[in-house]
Amino acid sequence: MQKIFRLLSCLCFAVLLAAAALPQTARADFPERPVGFVVIDHDGGVSGAVYKNWRQVVKWAYHFPYYRITDDGAAQQNVSEALRGGAGLDKASMEALAEKSKVDVLVVARVYEMDETMLSGGFFRDQETYVRVVADADLYVYKKDGAKFLKKKLRERQLRDLGNYDKPEETIKWELSKLVNTMEGRPIIGA
Repeated sequence: MQKIFRLLSCLCFAVLLAAAALPQTARADFPERPVGFVVIDHDGGVSGAVYKNWRQVVKWAYHFPYYRITDDGAAQQNVSEALRGGAGLDKASMEALAEKSKVDVLVVARVYEMDETMLSGGFFRDQETYVRVVADADLYVYKKDGAKFLKKKLRERQLRDLGNYDKPEETIKWELSKLVNTMEGRPIIGA
């Protein structure tokens, strides 16, 4: 029994010695390309939780180790200033904004209106409750590699049954997902 214990002890010591001799850091050189994600909220309905939810969708398409979403606010500031100055968001302006913000990919969600209002039906016997859902946004993606540009104008106004509707922030989220995944040639998530 002692021989087996000594053999196992020697084996464990050899493994620990070999592990100590190996380099302790692993490093791979991946070029992390910066991604700017900007939300311009004209409605006032985009909360921090909604922003994080949309940011996660962008992160699904532009993820580590190849991409890194920047948090310095430069892209937000540059896009806001350009829009205040009266510039429209087209391929040329998105290219200039991406260059100025020092990002390889620029994703912009310009939200005009997000609303859900409960309405009661009052026609004879119809006493049902409905929800008027409005989701108006312009979504843009520009990618420096290949100078690719996509945009989506989302204009949804629907009257839905109370228990059978998608919240406007979810509608915008999945349209944003379709747009960034189309840009990257990936399968559409949530379709």
